[in-house]
Amino acid sequence: MRLLLIRRRRPAAVLLAAALSGALVLSGCGIPDNTEVTKVGRGPSPGFASGDDGAPPRHERDATTDTADFVRYYLEAAGGDPDTALERVQKFLSPSAAATFKAPSEIKVVHLADTPLVNPGSDKVTLKVQTLGVLGHNGVLGPAPDTGIQTYELTVAAITGKDGLFVTKAPPVLLLSDEALTTFFERRTIYFWNHEFTELVPDVRYLPADMPSEQEPQQIIKWLIEGPSSWLKPAVEALPEGTVLLGNVPAVADDKLQINLSAQALEPPDDPKALDRLRRQLQWSLKPNLSRVLELKIGNEEQNDYDSNDYLTSNPTYRLADPPERFLIYNGQIRRMSRTPGATDPVPVIRPEANRNVKAAALAHSPGDRRYAALVAAEGNRQVLRVGDAAMGDQTDLRRVALPGGSTGQPVWAITSDDPQTGAIGLITVAGRLYSFSVDGSPVRAVTWPGPSGWISAVAVAPDGRRIAIVVGGRLYLTAMTADGDGPHLSSPWPVQVPALRSVSAVDWGTETSVLVAGTRADRDRVAIIDTALDGTDSTEPQPDIGTETVTYLAAYPVSPVTGKPSPDVVQYMANGAAFDVLSGPVRIGIGDLADPVTNPPTGMVPTAPFFLR
Repeated sequence: MRLLLIRRRRPAAVLLAAALSGALVLSGCGIPDNTEVTKVGRGPSPGFASGDDGAPPRHERDATTDTADFVRYYLEAAGGDPDTALERVQKFLSPSAAATFKAPSEIKVVHLADTPLVNPGSDKVTLKVQTLGVLGHNGVLGPAPDTGIQTYELTVAAITGKDGLFVTKAPPVLLLSDEALTTFFERRTIYFWNHEFTELVPDVRYLPADMPSEQEPQQIIKWLIEGPSSWLKPAVEALPEGTVLLGNVPAVADDKLQINLSAQALEPPDDPKALDRLRRQLQWSLKPNLSRVLELKIGNEEQNDYDSNDYLTSNPTYRLADPPERFLIYNGQIRRMSRTPGATDPVPVIRPEANRNVKAAALAHSPGDRRYAALVAAEGNRQVLRVGDAAMGDQTDLRRVALPGGSTGQPVWAITSDDPQTGAIGLITVAGRLYSFSVDGSPVRAVTWPGPSGWISAVAVAPDGRRIAIVVGGRLYLTAMTADGDGPHLSSPWPVQVPALRSVSAVDWGTETSVLVAGTRADRDRVAIIDTALDGTDSTEPQPDIGTETVTYLAAYPVSPVTGKPSPDVVQYMANGAAFDVLSGPVRIGIGDLADPVTNPPTGMVPTAPFFLR
């Protein structure tokens, strides 16, 4: 079976692709031996109807008499305004089929796992799909139960006295291909504050691409008022109860976007800090729609105008240094890499005498000037964790933390706060289970995994410190983390389907809305690194084939959303005990990449476990 990967594209490219796109995928299976099979392939597009306001071209039912194109257009029909999705789909149905067609209002987004098959002499078309999620009216692509590969049958035929083809029998569901999702919707990010009000946390939504631009701010604010996605809700603050939008959001005039919210939007009332948080949340959520000035009016209070970019610092992904400080482990020591920032500086936090017997490490910084270190170190036949924090430029003694027995994964810092009450919390896997640790050196705590049982092989934390990507039993999940006196807690996980991969072994965040995953390909027994949207709907293949060795560890350095870059510039991984850079092709990291030259290197000693200061 060969799977089609839909590449992440800029909006202009999306419009062109809709007019020029072809067949759905390339392979076949599932037809009896005595039946001739015709594979549905790409054909020339016979035309389309254009929308207004830059809307993507939309194919009508009678635009083709080719079954292949017709099926593709049918799988596009639900894309766009969800309120009229059913009506658009019914236009592809025969009058009798349309009259009896009943389907849930949610749209099921699917990836074609095999080529749609047509039997010559038969009107039936068989679709084998993998469900990626369910798109609701609130723009959230929610998780769908993992039902594996599902089969749907369409009956496609001509009707006497009418032009073109019709679906005369359809499954009772609104189907939308993942390719059509990226064409007829724009992926947008709205933001909610974490519980400490220190950083904004992203929440992905899908905005119909045919929505007039002047209506977009109103829809975004409606989504903010409705609250965060269910899986993210435990980790963030919703807008205060009773918040409403007063009137409509007018079109931008005099380079000013005007928003008027009810007095309940501020909690506590008349709090300047609450007002400042609200306007930063709005500015980030409305960033693609912002003009020079945001005019914000709360209830009957005087309006406030904001025309600076100081709100950008509220997003931790924006604050990441570019390029990153890069480190690795060599001969039991944390070493800096050459040709990177700070290459000649001391290793942060750690005194030289403590930098020994290191197996893996994590370095992080707070929004202020503190730095955090976590080292997995060998002590005889056991491994221990050593943790510490210090002001920027300082070093300190590390605190020893005992670890349970078993193989240990890469430590990662999650919450790093300048507030002593919040402190810093990290995560680490030991023997396939997840544990948390604190910078104060207190004992590690087992973190309950609320999803399906399985060996936890990788955990990666987004720059916001609340969203977690985790690999359990070879499957990828998203979850949100909260912390209280009893330690961290994880929300109900969201399973992420990665159609290109049969199984996943490693993960890290590439942008605030995408991750890089490594694993075994679905179409052959080879290993690949895939860059995918958080919901699995839009992917590229930075490394489609890196051999057969399992990737045991993946480290990416996320890029800021203001750069416009769709993927990270720096990606590293470990396989078969060796470290690699993902550039135009995998490049093995050697001792020549160390900032400090090595004389008389020990035989067989190689750099391992590359990581970043994050």
